[in-house]
Amino acid sequence: MLNIVDALICQYEGEHMTRLHSAVELNQLRFSTDPVALDILSVQEINEQRRRAYTILAGRTNRMDLYHNAALLELGASDPRKIDLENGKPEN
Repeated sequence: MLNIVDALICQYEGEHMTRLHSAVELNQLRFSTDPVALDILSVQEINEQRRRAYTILAGRTNRMDLYHNAALLELGASDPRKIDLENGKPEN
């Protein structure tokens, strides 16, 4: 099964409310057969954007136990070191 994640805009603060002033353009589409890896990479990106913006949420992280449990059930990789990334930027 192929999983596709829209990472066009990353909102790092605001949760359920749309806050474009707390968002950055990533302009990415992510494809994988591993849904857990896609979630892990998304959580990492959100946390990185929080750190870059020096927000009050910079110390806050998402709970990772859900992803570790998914890995134990062999649903995907929760360890970022085990995720193989390929950057498919188009050539000009």
